[in-house]
Amino acid sequence: MSALLQNPTTERTTEEKRLSKDINLIYDFTEKPNRTHLKAQSDRAVVAKLRADLVLPNNKILTVDIDFDSTSGYHDNTMMVMDDFGVEMLVTAFAVKYGQQFADKISNAWAEKNHQNDPRKPTYLLVQKPSIHDGLPQVFVACGEKEHNKSKPQSIV
Repeated sequence: MSALLQNPTTERTTEEKRLSKDINLIYDFTEKPNRTHLKAQSDRAVVAKLRADLVLPNNKILTVDIDFDSTSGYHDNTMMVMDDFGVEMLVTAFAVKYGQQFADKISNAWAEKNHQNDPRKPTYLLVQKPSIHDGLPQVFVACGEKEHNKSKPQSIV
C-alpha cells in the first residue's frame, strides 16, 4: 500500500482591493447565513452592516457597528456622508430638489455640535430615502454626542 502525499488545501478566504489611495476594501468570502430581515435585489447586494473605527480628537479609537437591518426587510438607507465635501454635495442636492431651508438645516447640523456639551461635531450623516413619493429624505446626525442612548434619534430635516 502506498501512502499518498496530501497537500493541505489552502483556500483564500479574504481578498483586498485598493480603490484609491485612501479606500481599501477587504472582502471576507467566508460563507455565512443571512440572519437579517434584509433581502438582496436580483442583481445587486444590499448593505446589512458596517463596522467603523473612528479616530477621536484625543487620538483614541471608537468602534461603531452600523446595523441597517430592520424587521420590515425594507432597505431605505441611501447614503453615508463623512466629510465636508460630501456635506457640500448633499446640501447642493437638497437646495435644488427640496429648497434652501432644508439645505441650511443640513449645513448647520454638520457645522455645530448637536448639544452644547457634546465632545465634538458629528462624524457622519446617514440619509434615508423618503417613505412617501415626493416626501423629504430623513437625515440623521451621528457620533458626536457624549451619551449616545440618551435621546431618541430625529431627522434634522
